[in-house]
Amino acid sequence: MRRALPTGLLPLVLLAPAALSGWLGCHAIAGIEDRTYVPPEEEQEPPVSEACASYCADVMANCTGENQVYSTLDTCHGVCAALPAGDPLEPVDNTLACRARQAELAGLTGEPAVHCPAAGPGGDGVCGTNCESYCALQAAACTPELPTQAECVAKCAGLRNDEGFDAIENHEGDTLQCRLVHVSSATVDPDEHCQHASLMPVTPCIEPEGTEPSCEDFCRVVMTSCEGDRAVYDSIEQCLTVCAALPPGGTEDRSENTVGCRQYHAYSALLAPDTHCAHAGPGGDGHCGLDGDSTTTGNCASYCTLLEAGCKEAFDEIFGDRGACELDCGDVSGAGRDSGYAVASAEGDTVACRLLHVSRAFEDPTLCAAALGDPPCQ
Repeated sequence: MRRALPTGLLPLVLLAPAALSGWLGCHAIAGIEDRTYVPPEEEQEPPVSEACASYCADVMANCTGENQVYSTLDTCHGVCAALPAGDPLEPVDNTLACRARQAELAGLTGEPAVHCPAAGPGGDGVCGTNCESYCALQAAACTPELPTQAECVAKCAGLRNDEGFDAIENHEGDTLQCRLVHVSSATVDPDEHCQHASLMPVTPCIEPEGTEPSCEDFCRVVMTSCEGDRAVYDSIEQCLTVCAALPPGGTEDRSENTVGCRQYHAYSALLAPDTHCAHAGPGGDGHCGLDGDSTTTGNCASYCTLLEAGCKEAFDEIFGDRGACELDCGDVSGAGRDSGYAVASAEGDTVACRLLHVSRAFEDPTLCAAALGDPPCQ
C-alpha cells in the first residue's frame, strides 16, 4: 500500500518576497522611477510562467501513482522556476525543455516508468544527472553546504542513488532520491525542507535506528569523502574487506567500534574531511573504538579485532585473546585518540602502520608480520 505524504510536510504557499525597505520614504533619484511601498501581506505571488504551467500540467497528469515525481503542483512550479529554460528544439541537459519533453513522452508512449524519472526534479541521467540537479536546486532554494557546484556534485556521488523516482515512496530513507524530494519541497518552503535535504543523513532521509549499515554504502561514502592524502583505505575492495571484519552496529552509533560509527563519520567527512576522515578509517582513531566492556576509544580495540580476523594464526600464537593484544598495542605510538590515521602517513613503529598492513593482509597474508610490528612497521 502506498504511503500518504505526512500532513505536516504538505508544501506551503510560496512566501511573498519582502518589500525593499531601502526604498521606504526615499524620494525619486534622477533617472530612477518612484516606487510605492506595498505591505508584504498585500503583495502577490510571482506568476507561473506559461512554460512552467504547461510542463507541470503534463507531468502531474502523465506521471501518477508509483511514477509521481512531485508531491504537489506548487512543488512542481517551485522546481520549474529554478530550472534553466533550455531549447525546446533541442531538449537536453538539466533544463526545463528536456523535462517537458520527457513529461510529454510519458503520456504519448504509455511508458511512464521510462520517462517520468527523467521528467522529475533529478533528471535521472537524461535531463542532467541526479547529483547535478540536486546540487543546483540546493543552491537555488537553500544555503549551499559546499562552496561550488562542482564540489557538491563530487561529494553527492557518495550518496546511494536508487533506480527510478517516486515522490511519495522516496519521502524517507537514506538515498539521493529522498534528498531530491525534500530539496524540491524546499523551493516552496525552505525553512521546513532545506534541513531535510542535507548531504548528511537527517530525518526523514535517514535509516531507522537499529538498521545495520551495508558495507557497500559505507565504502562508497568513505571513498568519496576521503581522497588523496586523506584516504583511509587503499581501494574500495580493501574497504569492503575491512568492513566485513568489523561489527556492523547500527546507523545510530557514534563512538562504538562498528561500521555504523564509521559510516556516520564518513558522511560527516563529506563536509569536513580534515576532521572526520581518520575516524572512518580501520582503527576508528579514538572516535569509533568502544568495544564490549572497554571504556576507552583508542585504536587498539579496532586493531586487535582486525588482527584476529585477518591474521588468525599469528594472533592466536602470540596473544591468544584480545585483552593481551590490546595491552601490547597500548604501548605503541598512536594507540590513543586523534592519531590522524591516513594511508599516506601510516609508517614507522606506530599503530597506524600496523593498521594499514593488517588491512592489506586480508588480501596478502604475508603482510601479517608487518601488522605485528616487523618492518616496515618497526
